Amino acid sequence: MAGAKPFVDAKLMQRKVILFSKSYSPECNGIKDIMDRFDLSDKDYEVIEIEKRQDCTQIENYFQILCLTDSRAVPQLFINGRYVGGEKELHMLQRSGELAKMIEEVKAS
Repeated sequence: MAGAKPFVDAKLMQRKVILFSKSYSPECNGIKDIMDRFDLSDKDYEVIEIEKRQDCTQIENYFQILCLTDSRAVPQLFINGRYVGGEKELHMLQRSGELAKMIEEVKAS
């Protein structure tokens, strides 16, 4: 996990909204579709496809610590460095309108 922690921590500081994903995952692709509707700028939003990295497993292991969850699965969304949720939570936040509120706050700041 030695290389994964600095990589993830640095990414969380570079953008206001970070989505860790895997390009082949239907769950991740569904969340990316939702996020694309918000039309965030590249300055504020980045998708990181972790399966392309040699330390993918270490990144997933770090998610368990960082997100205080048993899940290593992606997608994992962070806003302003704070863990927001995985697929299930993001769908609930999207349906309730809370995700839109969070994104609007990012756009306004």
